Amino acid sequence: MQLYDRGLRRRLPPMVDGDRRRVELAYSLLFTLPGTPVLFYGEEIGMGENLAAEGRQAVRTPMQWTPEAGAGYSTAEPGTFPNPLADGAFAPRKVNVYEQSRDPGSLLSRIRLFAERYREAPELAWGEYRVVEAGERAVLAHIGCATDGTILAVHNFADRPVTARLRLPEAGPGGRLTDLLDEGHAGLTVPDDGLLPIELPAYGYRWLRVGTPADDPERVASD
Repeated sequence: MQLYDRGLRRRLPPMVDGDRRRVELAYSLLFTLPGTPVLFYGEEIGMGENLAAEGRQAVRTPMQWTPEAGAGYSTAEPGTFPNPLADGAFAPRKVNVYEQSRDPGSLLSRIRLFAERYREAPELAWGEYRVVEAGERAVLAHIGCATDGTILAVHNFADRPVTARLRLPEAGPGGRLTDLLDEGHAGLTVPDDGLLPIELPAYGYRWLRVGTPADDPERVASD
């Protein structure tokens, strides 16, 4: 889908048939791999494109602010817009900022959380990057390690649940890992054999802050 050796005429959501799991997986990778994460406008709500438009204009559709006919972009007749709106499953009535901003389970809310956690984790932006053997070929596990701490990101590219098993010298037996994206997830503790199992759903991912046994207040209190 590349044009002119430098640009695309597709957006991610339509390319994965609107599969929310795969959309989130891709954006999670964007925020956790080395480099600066950059989002093209509208990607935070899962906008599509209009392939009826020529060349790169296909992805330069009006921003979809509301579900109204003009998408909140303009009160003018949509037929007069510089580029046509997306239609079908990605039309403004189905994908828009107004509705997603009021839904804590929306893609917009998830992207906001990615951005917030990214800002709170300098290890991802500035830390030393290292791939960790996961014991499962469908899983990419990598660490961002800096003076202030260590973040582990784990991504499952398979369309089935998997269990990754990792050895983390940064934590060691008894080390505690805290989920940064889901407070409902219980923390993980590295078992005595040092091999940490992490269960992931199809296209699942987790961001985990790595701690040592000394970071566990309950362990410190008992000692």
